[in-house]
Amino acid sequence: MTRIFTTGILIRNGKLLILKRKMDDDTYPGLWDCPGGHFEKGESAEECMIREAREESGLDVKILRPGPLLDYTDLYGRAISVPFMIRSDSGTVSLTEHSESKWIRPEEISNYRAVPDLLLALEAFGLPGAKSGPKIGGKKAPGGSHNRRGKRIHSLSL
Repeated sequence: MTRIFTTGILIRNGKLLILKRKMDDDTYPGLWDCPGGHFEKGESAEECMIREAREESGLDVKILRPGPLLDYTDLYGRAISVPFMIRSDSGTVSLTEHSESKWIRPEEISNYRAVPDLLLALEAFGLPGAKSGPKIGGKKAPGGSHNRRGKRIHSLSL
């Protein structure tokens, strides 16, 4: 089954908000993620992004711009991410679904085991950090935009 979800790139004062997934999560346990998630019935992508950011970080966000759809295959099957650049005027993170949060410079993401959609969204928005190829689950994916199985990851325009 195809998973469809939003991915929010939240930059504040030059730093990226990353959230660590809990060890009992169904997908990518213990990896670093960003605000975003799955749609509720009848919800637009923008509504989903704003709701998920609030639920996961406690932050009220505004959407700055959408990015290109990210269509890839990972260990869990096909995934389609709707990425957004988002901002928040408050910086106090309140976690409910993750075990930890950090504000890092985007280029520091290579020091963290991160989920694919975070890395692909950084690349799609032209931010530093994922250009040398995604580091997924502690291993570098071969040759740029590829998944853990070595298959090419596709980007689709909105």
